[in-house]
Amino acid sequence: MNLENLGLCSENLDPSRIRQLDSHTSNQIAAGEVIERPSSALKELVENSIDAGANSIDIVYANGGKSFLSVKDNGHGINKDDLSLALSRHATSKINTIGDLANINSLGFRGEALASIGSVSELTVKSKFIADDETFEISSSYGQIKAVKPSQHLQGTLVEIKNLFQSIPARLKFLKTDRAEGMSILEVVKKLSLSNPEISFRLYELKKEGSPREILRLDSCSGSNALRTRIRSVVKNAFIENAHKVEYQSENIKITGYISSPTFISGNANNCFFFVNGRFVRDRSLLSFTRRAYGDLLEKAGFPYAILFLNVPCQEIDVNVHPSKMEIKFKKLDLIRQNLKSAVRASINIERFNARSHLSKQAYSFFRKTPSLNNNQKADFSSNETHSLDLKVDVNTAMKTDLENQVAHENKELKNSGNNGLGTPKAHLFKNFIVAQNDNELVIVDQHAAHERILYEKLKSQKYDQGIAIQELLVPEIVEFTSIEVDAIIEKQSMMTQLGLDLERFGPASICIRGIPAVLGDICPKSLLIDLLEDLENLNSLESLESKIDKVFSSMACHGSVRSGRILKYEEMDILLREMEKTPNSDQCNHGRPTYLKLDLEKLNKLFGRT
Repeated sequence: MNLENLGLCSENLDPSRIRQLDSHTSNQIAAGEVIERPSSALKELVENSIDAGANSIDIVYANGGKSFLSVKDNGHGINKDDLSLALSRHATSKINTIGDLANINSLGFRGEALASIGSVSELTVKSKFIADDETFEISSSYGQIKAVKPSQHLQGTLVEIKNLFQSIPARLKFLKTDRAEGMSILEVVKKLSLSNPEISFRLYELKKEGSPREILRLDSCSGSNALRTRIRSVVKNAFIENAHKVEYQSENIKITGYISSPTFISGNANNCFFFVNGRFVRDRSLLSFTRRAYGDLLEKAGFPYAILFLNVPCQEIDVNVHPSKMEIKFKKLDLIRQNLKSAVRASINIERFNARSHLSKQAYSFFRKTPSLNNNQKADFSSNETHSLDLKVDVNTAMKTDLENQVAHENKELKNSGNNGLGTPKAHLFKNFIVAQNDNELVIVDQHAAHERILYEKLKSQKYDQGIAIQELLVPEIVEFTSIEVDAIIEKQSMMTQLGLDLERFGPASICIRGIPAVLGDICPKSLLIDLLEDLENLNSLESLESKIDKVFSSMACHGSVRSGRILKYEEMDILLREMEKTPNSDQCNHGRPTYLKLDLEKLNKLFGRT
């Protein structure tokens, strides 16, 4: 930083001597910890307004907040005798002693915000205390505080900031463009509004000519759906239509908010918002815990949308980590992880998500845009009989039953299930998709993805119940490896047994496979073992054994599932649909992709112009 810009002259400085900085310089240096850019100042001012009990907050800015920024609220105001203290460092109404830091119930508490802003700008505070009849103001110009004087009447408090960082060119030049700083202000307002739906917010941009331009208008929301209404106004996408309510209460921790369906994801973490005791925080642990809570329902590269509020006993957290108050420390981080995992999974299981809801909309939109078939084109739908071929009905060993009795029984159940079922198969398209019909819906199923989930859940169920059933091979298979690879396999032999593999060393560089998981049916044991060895080597050593085994199960299920390109008989398709109806999480494959989508009769009628 340029010393001259801070009031110091670099000439004649003796680096071997220690000197006391003047108060003006030290205040400007300290201000940089609290106020990094216009949006930082705005956050502090709005938090003060919220602490003051305001239910209406108006914000105006110009040039991205660099030249002008104001916050007006209708809170309880500041007493005339306290105005001069309000601009002093470490003066606050929120705490009294060091012991109060263990029980912070307000957004502000450090007593640094106004003093920091005043040291790097031209600051004016006008306020009418709720018990007074008059309005008073106080101003500061880059740390030089003026006397309190009467002011124009208003309700609540008005804070105006002009020429932020003008006295510190070295800081000013690091600010971004007006547009970028304006977007940062908008994001701050959105985050604060999410945690305070009962407060109305107005955001305006002041241009050189004309009246201020309204950027954002958020009316106050009340009732049980206040948060949902506010989210719909703030988050301008389909999140709320694909969101599921979170309501979780443990002994000491309460978690509320909304999370997205596993198929409604983002490519980055910017759409995850976490609030702890009403305060927006940046915390990688909370993001990681939320992603991991989705387990195998979430794409590896994807991030969920989430707006979650955690109410934690004040004594269990430390918000005094950084002057910005956006970092937080949990005293019992593992407890937070467990509760967040339980909250997310409970929401997914209780509000059984419809993973195809937004996909159906996409499909509908796609069909509407698709041009009509040319005269030389035709749709190729085959009858069920053409799918019979010379294939056995044993999609896998686990599905082998008395076929006629099962089909009759399942179809009887389907008739009683109405629209909850996946319907009866009607066609097999592109060697991968099953087309089915229930009472009023068209259902399209990805056979490989669906069967993959079925096998995965069967493997997990067997592990927790009686252990993985092993199918002994009629002829044991000898697989050659390097001696190092054989040592690695034998080292993990106990885990291999848990995975349903019966194997032993066969010489210095070979493995004898005597059995494989029965549920996988007819697969290549050699390929399975090679891929499993690679999977086990790539797993994080810090993961729990349970997590490791589940990830390997996912790979095993992929190996054993019916492949894309295989044409299924009618009976095979029917069995697959019935198995899906009984299988948990059958909405998605093990990698987070959807297994089916639906188009209801109403949408189909619209596609063809029927009324």
